[in-house]
Amino acid sequence: MKQGGKLAGGNPERGRVKNDFYATHPDSTKALLEVEEIIYPALEPACGQGHISKLLDPYKTKNFDLMDRGYGNVGVDFLTADFLGEYNTVITNPPFNLFQEFVEKALKIANKKVIMFGKLQALEGQKRATFLQTTPLKTVYVFKKRQQPMRDGKVNDENGKKLSSHMAFAWYVWEKEYVGEPIIKWI
Repeated sequence: MKQGGKLAGGNPERGRVKNDFYATHPDSTKALLEVEEIIYPALEPACGQGHISKLLDPYKTKNFDLMDRGYGNVGVDFLTADFLGEYNTVITNPPFNLFQEFVEKALKIANKKVIMFGKLQALEGQKRATFLQTTPLKTVYVFKKRQQPMRDGKVNDENGKKLSSHMAFAWYVWEKEYVGEPIIKWI
């Protein structure tokens, strides 16, 4: 086994999941909802199998995804589609490699808040850090306990063993009217 992949948080022998589908475990969303209010109506633009959306108000949340995973309106590319309607909150777990692009688009759409689940290392990198410094990023909720994103939407691997992750994750919350430095909180 390659040690570098292990340190990065994955198993290099498994490779990446097709279309970067690492679903948000319901416990991760429940932890967020204990500390953060969703201002409806809401948009979930990468809803996957509905792991986040199913915990939100179903009558006040619109769900879209590029891929058909059995939930929401499919075939909709968040980064290129025009979203009509009034969305106070955009909340999602974007593909990790498109984190910044999803934030940029969500900040154009949301009237009040943008909430993204992502790797803690999203704070790193000159380009991304410089970008984040120009946004109304209010709170970064860092998990005290390792979260277990569901590889290809599954909790267990092909042998029935519970999947685990060595990566650190956080919820990132932008508030459109916020001015100031980001606040770090632990959940």
